[in-house]
Amino acid sequence: MNTNQRRYIEYAREFARTRRCHIWLGGSFLRGNPTPFSDVDISVLCDTDTLSDLIEGYGKTIYLSSTVNPEGILIVIYEDGVALDLEVIEDIDATCEEFFHEEDIRDRSHTRNSLICQEICTRKDLPYQMSRLFHRSLIKYLAGKKDAGLGVANEIVEYIDSGLYITESDYKDKITLLIEKFNDRYPLDEDYRLLLSKLADQI
Repeated sequence: MNTNQRRYIEYAREFARTRRCHIWLGGSFLRGNPTPFSDVDISVLCDTDTLSDLIEGYGKTIYLSSTVNPEGILIVIYEDGVALDLEVIEDIDATCEEFFHEEDIRDRSHTRNSLICQEICTRKDLPYQMSRLFHRSLIKYLAGKKDAGLGVANEIVEYIDSGLYITESDYKDKITLLIEKFNDRYPLDEDYRLLLSKLADQI
């Protein structure tokens, strides 16, 4: 766990307490085996305004989208590098007096709220959705899941028909070139592009 990930979890814990908003911690942070490149998995039961406050209250968002399959999950990436898989809950079988839960939400029957995700996310075009894969590829590669990182990178290669095929031996150079080629065709948010470059520099 890095400092920013720890800071975000404490932010979410305090937000849950003060706003009386149920938030569940999940993924590798719940299991106790995160890497400095892990997404922070949280599930949130709240309305649209509270969700917006949760997202905006931590810091500057440089990427925000919602998943298609499955629906009901937001992908949020902040300027400081913290990345969220944020599951939005519509209904759950039980709650309690505590608002920040360090327990597996998958043990409870619940449904996701895809409508809130659609309200929150204004960018739905395919190039924007595809641009998220750069971050996904880089953090998987840096976390030691190199085959997964390469597979995701080559999905982008196929999408823009760049003619680049990325292997482990040339990953750093070619992912950097691929970011440039993609940005020429589909301009990236500058802060997001800078974060991708910082991640590539760590390879």
